[in-house]
Parts: sequence; structure tokens; C-alpha cells
Amino acid sequence: MSKPLIYLAPCGMGLGHVHRLIYVARRLLSRRNVEVVFSTYGEATLVVEREGFRCLRERPVSYEQDEHGEVDVRLTLAKGPRNLYNFIRQIGDELYFQGILKPDVVVSDSRLSSLVAAKVYGTPSILVINQLKVVIPVKKPTRVKVKAKGLAERVLYKLLETGWSSADAILVPDFPPPYTVARTAVLDVEMLDRVRFVGPVLGRWPDELPPRKEVRELLGLNGGKLVVASFTGTQAEREVLRRVFIQAVTRYRGRLAREGIYVLLSRGDIKGKAWRITRLSDYVTIVDWFMQRYALLKAADVVVTHGGHTSVLEAMVYGTPALHAVNAYHTERIANSKAAEELGVAKMIVVNDATHPEEVIEALLSVVEDKGLVVRAKALAAKLNGMRGDEGVANAVLSLID
Repeated sequence: MSKPLIYLAPCGMGLGHVHRLIYVARRLLSRRNVEVVFSTYGEATLVVEREGFRCLRERPVSYEQDEHGEVDVRLTLAKGPRNLYNFIRQIGDELYFQGILKPDVVVSDSRLSSLVAAKVYGTPSILVINQLKVVIPVKKPTRVKVKAKGLAERVLYKLLETGWSSADAILVPDFPPPYTVARTAVLDVEMLDRVRFVGPVLGRWPDELPPRKEVRELLGLNGGKLVVASFTGTQAEREVLRRVFIQAVTRYRGRLAREGIYVLLSRGDIKGKAWRITRLSDYVTIVDWFMQRYALLKAADVVVTHGGHTSVLEAMVYGTPALHAVNAYHTERIANSKAAEELGVAKMIVVNDATHPEEVIEALLSVVEDKGLVVRAKALAAKLNGMRGDEGVANAVLSLID
């Protein structure tokens, strides 16, 4: 008897989607004798292949950004026909791949094309998503722009709702209210009655790692404060964020040393080498990407992220205070970061090329020195412990093949 085939289709924009489904794949493989195959595009394909999974490559679809890493609505609309063409070709790719492989279950992480193909073949499908509602950013808003934005958002939601509703189950990898991080993107939607909150999808949970003291000793940390900074998102976004952050820690590395603050920064370069290290001082180290990111998360006193949904939730689960450095026009990440601020476990700074290094350092120090953030972060982590989305999604998949 052949093994059930699980077809995993993460969105290729940013890396949070693909990491989520990789963690789900691991949970599935640890529990059942199943086969998994991935279908995605862009840099996500590199992540899948690096993790040793089979990956089917497809044509990319993305929003456009300017040279500052900011969402460019005008350019996105101008290139709309090309993206629409690629999306139609994606549907063709999905129809071909799913038609050949005949999977038992299709799991889409924010991929509409995969759900369309599953619907055509009558294959059970699951949608994993944290953004049911898209909020369009507007530079220099006017009454006309705001009105047009509202209309465009309503039309876009109606179009997406039709596709999302075709899934047999809609799973949001987040905490239920009032602790939902993606609250502006999932709570105010008409299809909320079909949504099930399953909790964050993570690769490792705090209780699966050694005690924090042991982790810090393994890292050679016998004192001081550890700041772990990692910027992913799209290439343009992370280039701006890491450039500004590196400028800040380089200019103020003497101050960091006096304060006893160690900074470990990942460039987020998945094409790089984990062992390639740049040491700016005894207190500032830069690597291409983190191999043991969850161990570092557990050891950290503060984490710095780009405000991505998974990154915000990871800090909450590990009870680590966070500084979310976000792009001014990335509405989803600003909303995620504001939610964490309102829960009292993080602070946010809006970053672009004009951001002065001193602003970044002051924001960082304000998080490092805020003892209240530590108390609230640990208390919230203890309260929310046990709601594990990777297991929730895996359970939903297995229920469709049993």
C-alpha cells in the first residue's frame, strides 16, 4: 500500500510561510508514514531544498517595492498584468503537478492557485493563513485616495474570500482573541465563523530545548545581555533593515560594550554560509543566517525582528521582549507589531533609509532596560503555553486521510 502524499504549497513572498509548512511537514513525518512534497517559488524554494525536501518550482507572484524596501502600490498596479499572467500560469502549474501526483491532501499557506487546483480535482484541502483581509498602504493620503483604497480593499477581499472558502478547513496560526497578533487581518472578516485558531506554528518549542542557563553557557555567555537580530521578509526589505541596524550597532559599538550588550545579527541571506562570520567588535557579530535560531531565541534577552507574523509570535512564545523594526508602508507588519505593543511585550520602531542610527540604538536600549517588558513577556508566554499550531495543522491533515 502506497504512503499518503501530502502536498504542501507555501507562498513564496517572505520566508515565514515556507518555514511554517516545513515545521508541519516535520510533525507529520514524526507521527505517520507519509510522503510530503512542496510546491513554491522565489527564495522559498532554496529553504525547502536546504531542508532536504522535494520542491516543485513555480513562477513568482509578488508585490513591488521601491529602492527603500517600501511597498510601491503604483508600481504593483502597473505590473498587475504581469502578476496576473504569472498567477494564471501558477494555476496551470498546480493543475499539472497535482494532476500527476494525485495528492491525498493539499495544504496551502496563503496560496490561492493551489486551492483552485485542489477544487478542480476534488482533493481535500487545508488553508493556513494569517491575512484574510489585505490592507493597502497609502502614501500621502487624501480623501480621494482613502475612498479608493477602501473600495479596492472590499473588492479584493470579496475575490479572495471566494478562493479561501473553497478550502475544507481554514486554520489561522495565531492565538485566539484577545491575544491574536494578526487581529486586523483576520478578526474583522465575514468568514470568521469558518476560521479556527490553532496557535503559532514553530519548529522548536521552549520545553524541547535545554534550560536557558545551559543554552547561554553553551554560547559562552556568562554575563551581559544578548540581543538577537534577524531580518527576513523580501530581499529589498531586509537589505534596508539590516543596513540601518548594522550602521547603528557599528557607530555605537562602544556604547554597547559599556552597557554589556552583545549583539548577534543575521543578514537573513539564505544563499550564504552559516559559518561565515563578521566580527565588528567583541560585542557585535554578524552571520549570514542562524542555524540554531530557536536556541538563540531562548538565550536572548531581546530579539529584534522585521515584524513578520511568525517572528512576532516566536518572541511571545519564548517570553522574550522584542523590538520590531518595520517598514513604514508594510501595513501587515505594522499591525502585527502594534498588537505586540498593546499586549505589553514589545516595542516598535518604523525604519527606512532616513532613520538615524541613534534612533535605532535608543529604541533598542529602551527595550533592553525595560524590566516591565521582561515580566509581562514571561507571564504571557506562561499563560499561552500549550497551544501549538504545528501539531494543530498536522492533526487536521491526518484527519483528512484517516
